[in-house]
Amino acid sequence: MAERPRKEAPSADAKGKEQAGKAHQDGKDEHHAEPFHNEPSSLDEATHTELRLMHQEAAAAVLFAKSIQWRSVGAALLIDAAIFAIAVFTQVGKTFADVLVISSVVLVGGVIFVLLMYQFWQLNEISRMNQIERHFSTLFMRIARVKSRREGNVHRYTLLFFMLVVVIIGALVANLGIRQATGGG
Repeated sequence: MAERPRKEAPSADAKGKEQAGKAHQDGKDEHHAEPFHNEPSSLDEATHTELRLMHQEAAAAVLFAKSIQWRSVGAALLIDAAIFAIAVFTQVGKTFADVLVISSVVLVGGVIFVLLMYQFWQLNEISRMNQIERHFSTLFMRIARVKSRREGNVHRYTLLFFMLVVVIIGALVANLGIRQATGGG
């Protein structure tokens, strides 16, 4: 039985050029006319490992900071609800009502400080991650840049603004409730 001649499969680079050529001919050039060439990191293995570890730690720090921010908002709202409940369900005097109002104002100030502090920490960690990513392969950088920096900043600061507004509104509602409960307004 005679063997059939084997056809070698085209290389990945040849396939990429062929697909890019077809897409260009069809007028469907979605990405680039030329294929993507991955350039590996030029770092030695030990340095590459160190940078990977630093990148993982920075990413974990960003997630930790976000978690603290959301927990701070939730805790502030719970405390404002407790302050409101104390004022409504107990017979508080004017002096104690003033203490509750001051406590609510101090709480909102502290939470705003925490939110801003952790936002700046995230910014520092993200800057560190961006510095590290410059030394990785071009494929890593391409994938890491799927979401633009501008879009990430819009999302990050929109959420920060939302958190600040929610905390302030929570304190305002608690303070208005205290005034209503004590007959002050």
